[in-house]
Amino acid sequence: MSFSPKTLLAPGVVMSTLCFSSVCIADVECGDTITDAQTLTGELSCSEDPAITVEGPDGSLVMSGEGAIECTTDGVGVLMLGTSGVVTGGVVSNCETGLELAGSGLHKVFSVTVEESSGAGVFAESDSNLIRQNTLSNTTNVKASGIVLEGVANVAIGNSVSGFFEDGIGGFGFFSYIGNNYLEGNGVAISLGARIIDGQTVGASFCVIASNVVENNEVLGIAIGGPYVIPNMDNVVSGNTVTGSGFDDLSDDNEASDCSSGTNTWSGNTANTSFPSCLKDL
Repeated sequence: MSFSPKTLLAPGVVMSTLCFSSVCIADVECGDTITDAQTLTGELSCSEDPAITVEGPDGSLVMSGEGAIECTTDGVGVLMLGTSGVVTGGVVSNCETGLELAGSGLHKVFSVTVEESSGAGVFAESDSNLIRQNTLSNTTNVKASGIVLEGVANVAIGNSVSGFFEDGIGGFGFFSYIGNNYLEGNGVAISLGARIIDGQTVGASFCVIASNVVENNEVLGIAIGGPYVIPNMDNVVSGNTVTGSGFDDLSDDNEASDCSSGTNTWSGNTANTSFPSCLKDL
């Protein structure tokens, strides 16, 4: 084990940081930009926007023990910039956006509890991010979404998402993978929507939605929207278990009434209701 002391300077403050191997245990403070490996073990209540910034490739934040970030005003709890930043553990609460994955992407968010977001729990606007084994929940009736995948080739796997008025997980970019998640009590559990690109409405395409368990969502279980100028197409929805939706467990606005269009591939899902009605039998 290597030990190297460092001193971080802020206005009027000398802060001692202890580093063991590649991880530093420091007095992480509201408004900090983290560019190396840091650990937060206490609770922060922040009015700054963003509360904390993690900048890759070397920036990472482990929240262990009682490590938590609470927003006291609308804003972002953790903003991830650069590339390949990492955030693991802890709680992020009462923020407009819990974690925003920006910059050049390739960020990782593992095992974070995100509570009471008023906009989005996790917003992946960049590409090729991994959002894994996180717990996201809302108990207030605000128009918020759990996980929003806006960039290209984002992955949401093994997450638990509940209580969001809008989408539990919403995919808006190409090549998203949404798999092995548990979703309950959202407006729409999983949806593929569209973005405006060069003035055109472009549907999410080439995505995979597989092996999710979706229960008791208010409106729809798994839904592909449209039709858009450039439609949602070549998506695969397979092996999901969807029950107890307020309207339909499965829904594809691009599919013909006899399920003959083949715009998207639906197969091996367990569901009681669908639009078109033949969708559940594919």
